[in-house]
Amino acid sequence: MNKAYGWTLHLKWIAVLISMMAMPAYGQLMIGHMGHSSGDDCNIKTGPIPLNYSVYEKPKGALPPTMAHCKHVPNMGEHFVTIDLQGNKYRVIPIGIRLVLVEGGQNKTIMTKAPEKYTSGTINFGLNFKELGQYNILLETLENGKMTTKVTLPLHVGEGGGHGGHSGFGMLEIGLLLGVGGIAGFFWLRRKSSKDEENTHLLAEAEAKAKAEAEAEAKAKAKAEAETKSEAETKSEAETKSE
Repeated sequence: MNKAYGWTLHLKWIAVLISMMAMPAYGQLMIGHMGHSSGDDCNIKTGPIPLNYSVYEKPKGALPPTMAHCKHVPNMGEHFVTIDLQGNKYRVIPIGIRLVLVEGGQNKTIMTKAPEKYTSGTINFGLNFKELGQYNILLETLENGKMTTKVTLPLHVGEGGGHGGHSGFGMLEIGLLLGVGGIAGFFWLRRKSSKDEENTHLLAEAEAKAKAEAEAEAKAKAKAEAETKSEAETKSEAETKSE
């Protein structure tokens, strides 16, 4: 029994290692981001949506991203963005993404991503910078029928313009990551499963509350309409009798 269990455990680690080596760039990015310590520039502790974020330049070939930035990236081209939401409030509220290029004090929209719920707390998406300059990544939510900007993440593209990068990891670290990644991946997946269950529960509670409020509002409206109709009929009958 113990021998069979041991073989099963070994096979599980092998499968996790293979999956890590074969996973797409987003998956590798998320694993690397877990062990990444962002600087204060990349950590938004105050405001409507506390978060931390990183921007990674997409390398050529199948190699994973190796250098993280936040407020400044040196080159144009394709990049990956990872945003970690802090807390649970905005995990059950749809969040839209908009990239704008700041030109002459005006925002020129370059890319939009439709609002969706990120119950895991992590937002991953790609950007393609075709011009040098100052950009803003906007996180938006729907309020009073229109999209409202909750967070603005400034991002300068091109040489100079400040120090926006922070320490990433090199090829040696990548090799070590793949070597020990099986264990880390296993426990991360366990934690993620538990976290997803909790987020699903919170989402269900939020949706149930919204549904109950909508039903209560509809009942109140129907009651008011019925009372108005009854008063009108009573008044009409009284007028008919007086005639």
